[in-house]
Amino acid sequence: MQPKNEELLKFEGIISELKRRDIVVLTHRPTRWGYVVDAVIPSEKVVILKMPDFFKFGVAMRMLQDLTTKLNGDGYQVLMMPRRKMNAEQISAFCDEISVKSPVLAA
Repeated sequence: MQPKNEELLKFEGIISELKRRDIVVLTHRPTRWGYVVDAVIPSEKVVILKMPDFFKFGVAMRMLQDLTTKLNGDGYQVLMMPRRKMNAEQISAFCDEISVKSPVLAA
């Protein structure tokens, strides 16, 4: 299997797991700064990003840092999808990182 297909399967696995958990996930959503994020979970203010293929180039890293800084500034938690292969357990663990906000406010 080619690396791009593996990345797509991993991404689809994460999205499917989140949907199984009844979490609404929007994919390929534009931001107000002109970037497109891979996935956003509006209810949890979480963004999931894939590592760009051109990770080793400085321009890509600056763009990724700029996007992450802006998203964090707007109150979003940014999770980077690991570059390594992921089995079902690892996908589940990744999805566990997306904290479900408690409906009870702390006193």
